[in-house]
Amino acid sequence: MPQNVDYRIIDRPDGQFEVVVKLASGKIFRRSGCISRAEADTWIEGLRMLMAAIGAPVSIADATPEDISTDGSQTMHNAGHSEP
Repeated sequence: MPQNVDYRIIDRPDGQFEVVVKLASGKIFRRSGCISRAEADTWIEGLRMLMAAIGAPVSIADATPEDISTDGSQTMHNAGHSEP
């Protein structure tokens, strides 16, 4: 059975955007430093295509931002972008 993938786009204080993705397993992945909302949206579209290949639907998180945070016992991974 496919497991859902939830994401949230966060506006950072520095004007950039961050995409936080939470897998059904509880693992959290973060794509930091998107310069524009369009860049974040493009990254999510790539994620949708990748996850569609394995049958995992991607949807915007209905939860509050605290539910997709880096706190607690969840594991967080940087999703392939290095900060300058």
